[in-house]
Amino acid sequence: MTRSAGFGPADRAPFRRVDILAEQQKGTIRVYQAPALYVAAFYGLLVLWTAATAPFIWQRFEQGVFRGDWLYGVMIAFFYLYTWYWSLGLVSRISLAADGSIALKSLRGALTVTAREVRSIEGSRFSGGFGFVRIKLAKESRYLFCHRRNAELEEILREIGRSNPLIKAARV
Repeated sequence: MTRSAGFGPADRAPFRRVDILAEQQKGTIRVYQAPALYVAAFYGLLVLWTAATAPFIWQRFEQGVFRGDWLYGVMIAFFYLYTWYWSLGLVSRISLAADGSIALKSLRGALTVTAREVRSIEGSRFSGGFGFVRIKLAKESRYLFCHRRNAELEEILREIGRSNPLIKAARV
């Protein structure tokens, strides 16, 4: 597994359409990128939720509702930080190379694994196929923004299944 920090122009470059096409010509079998509107709507709702709830909680602390107990503040701060950390790790782009390597790109960074390292793939629980695809690896799980009625995504998941017949698949 290799990771990159997710910062700087070099890491953002593969999100551009021109670079996706160039990558496909270099030997990448398939590339799927979640619709920008879908990703923007998700993060927009997360920003709105944070902006709407954080001042309300701060006001409750100032009013003494939590009796000045700093432990409540630590727990609530941890909740916000962990929610954002997890959300920034949601994968918005997946590419499958000819050699079987899978590149997963998120705002938090990039992860490259082989198809053999994937233990299971679970499709979205929502009808209509939108939501997240869970890709379970040996030590972690990654969630991919998806719209299941996308031919590129279907082909990538099919190829990963062919490369590793031991994968457990659900709702795919």
